[in-house]
Amino acid sequence: MRLIKKETKIDFLGKRRFFFSLSLFLIVLGLVTFGLRGRSNFAIDFTGGRLLQVRFERPISLSQIRDSLKNIGLSQIPIQEVGKGHNEIVLKTTSDTSGILNQFKKELGGDHFEIIADEMISPAMSKSLKRKGLLAFLYGMVGILVYVAFRFEFRFAVCGVIAIFHDILVVMGFLSFFGKPIDTMILAALLMIAGYSINDTIVIFDRIRENLRKTRKTDNYLQLFNESINQVLGRTLITGFTTILVLLSLFFFGGNVIHDFAFALLIGVTVGTYSSIFIASALVIEWEKKSPHRFHV
Repeated sequence: MRLIKKETKIDFLGKRRFFFSLSLFLIVLGLVTFGLRGRSNFAIDFTGGRLLQVRFERPISLSQIRDSLKNIGLSQIPIQEVGKGHNEIVLKTTSDTSGILNQFKKELGGDHFEIIADEMISPAMSKSLKRKGLLAFLYGMVGILVYVAFRFEFRFAVCGVIAIFHDILVVMGFLSFFGKPIDTMILAALLMIAGYSINDTIVIFDRIRENLRKTRKTDNYLQLFNESINQVLGRTLITGFTTILVLLSLFFFGGNVIHDFAFALLIGVTVGTYSSIFIASALVIEWEKKSPHRFHV
């Protein structure tokens, strides 16, 4: 059974100006929110702070930890359970850890815990981590640009990379708007979003290339691109939908540790599917209209 009828002829690219405006609105709104929050957009992985690792004598839940820290206004700091005994946690904070330890002594069993690590994440280390993360992303973009340019054409490569930057900016805007700090897990999510987005886009570009080979003499690229998007629309929507189902499970049932990670991926996969259909190919069409070009496939 086909999800999308074979004769479907939705004019995606005819509405490209509307979707360009929608994307621009989301990006500008996100940048404004990001700018207003400033340093608060980043977790201590990128700003510096303290890392505390504690092992309790008996198993303890993260909800108990958060309830305890709520009384000193630290219930939202990142807390991760480690090990298999459900009795060891790692937390990151910009506050003095002595207050946290005193709170644990007061509400979580006196002295029945052991401090495994109490370390400072220096600003210099955070700056280095931020720089390496940015370089990893930029190297990935260059690799994608070279690969798509080699497999298709330079115009396709540039528009595919622009669509990735579009997705990343929209996701970062959502993260900032909902107060989700960017840490190393979010950075990993952004890199995964970039890979997912370009994969979806390449599927559409590949169908466009096939259709260009079949009709080498056509000058109506708008119609050919529209037909190509419609032909792979079912595959694109099914892939996005099934991925989102998995991410929804992680978001609701995966626990606090990966909650923000799953949130970022949820937004990213949704926006990546949207940009593959409405943005990437539309950018190629806009470029072709401003600078007519015979595609070599």
